[in-house]
Amino acid sequence: MDKKEKVKWSRRLTRNLGLKIISFLLAVTLWLLVVNIDDPVVRWTYLDVPVTIKNAEVITNQGMIYEVLDDTDIIPRVTIYAPRSVGENISKSDIVATADMNTLNSLNTLQVEFSVPKVGNQIGDIRGSTDSVRVSIENKKNVQLVLKTNVTGNAPEGYVVGNVTTDQNLVRVSGPESAVNRVVSAGINIDMSTLSEFTSDITTSVPVRLYDEEGNEVEGSTLTKNPESVMITIEILSTKEVPLRFEVEGEPADGYGLTGAVTSDVQTVWIAGKRAALNAVNEIVIPAEAIDVSGISEDMTAEIDICDYLPENIQMADKSSSMPVNVTVGVERETTVEYTLQAKNVKLLNVPEGLKCELEGLEEEYPVSVTGIRSVMSGLTEENLEAAVDVAEWAREQGIREVVPGRYLVALQFNNPEYTEIDRPVTVSMTVSEITEEDTEE
Repeated sequence: MDKKEKVKWSRRLTRNLGLKIISFLLAVTLWLLVVNIDDPVVRWTYLDVPVTIKNAEVITNQGMIYEVLDDTDIIPRVTIYAPRSVGENISKSDIVATADMNTLNSLNTLQVEFSVPKVGNQIGDIRGSTDSVRVSIENKKNVQLVLKTNVTGNAPEGYVVGNVTTDQNLVRVSGPESAVNRVVSAGINIDMSTLSEFTSDITTSVPVRLYDEEGNEVEGSTLTKNPESVMITIEILSTKEVPLRFEVEGEPADGYGLTGAVTSDVQTVWIAGKRAALNAVNEIVIPAEAIDVSGISEDMTAEIDICDYLPENIQMADKSSSMPVNVTVGVERETTVEYTLQAKNVKLLNVPEGLKCELEGLEEEYPVSVTGIRSVMSGLTEENLEAAVDVAEWAREQGIREVVPGRYLVALQFNNPEYTEIDRPVTVSMTVSEITEEDTEE
């Protein structure tokens, strides 16, 4: 091309250069408008995105444990800039927020990185309202505690809670030393008001709870419990009200006798047990060895714990406390009185059929001395003190199967009141003979 043509082409290219530049810019702008109108870049916002901690073993392998502070592992707001066609297919679960323990700095913070692997590099930008996780690092501590059982509320009317057993009685607590140090006890709580429809044994699972020294529950995601819950069996028992009966042993001091009055400040108690065992109990007997009156010369009061004398498989309806009662045994000074009785008033009882008995050797009037406490002796007179010989009973005592005619020495039996005694036995000769026709005619 010669010089003239080059100048000619140069003039053509530079002619209206401003208009040509404007046209180019307008074309580019038009293209961008078309593209954005078809699939524009949009801002997408997602709330409360969780952060995953990576490489935590960097800490745990050193016997340490970390705790995220102030919920900083939840990013309040994550913003993504992406074309509409891309953003429409992104949900919060697609956002991956990670904090690598290897990035831990001197301020105990971890840098958070965001990505959406599902769409790769199709997004323009992604950022969080916060970009770090704050943690505390402590020594890890383990303790083992005995599980305590706490039962509140009442069983259905007519029933009480019996034994409560668990499949485990220990719990292992692990976590940051400062958190574990707050824990002083572990227990399970059973609210019977939520189980009031049950009248038979209950088996259920109950969560383990941790408490500080003031009884407040200690909670925290950094504390782990093993086990988290235990299986319990709650025994449901029937109840019944029964009277108390007291026996005594021993003899009071010389010249004193028992009044027969054994009183207590409690006459009946409520007991509990399985229905079959409960039906077999109609009273609670306090045995004689529990109340020894040997050598006493005045009323004696003893404290007796009823729980010590309950039958097997029976307990107090209120097992949370013992059941002591005060038992008082009455004692009085004794006196001796001599009575004069008539021989003709001696009765012969239960004489075998076909036999007759006669008593000999007894004066028409004979003395009988009776010793007993004054309150009882004051009601005993010669008129109501009676003597008798019960032939059948005498024969049993002597081991005689069949009474045959003959002469026997027998002791008179008297109807003296309880807590009195005949000072000396009165013996007579008893003649036994067969009944004759003459006796029948008489």
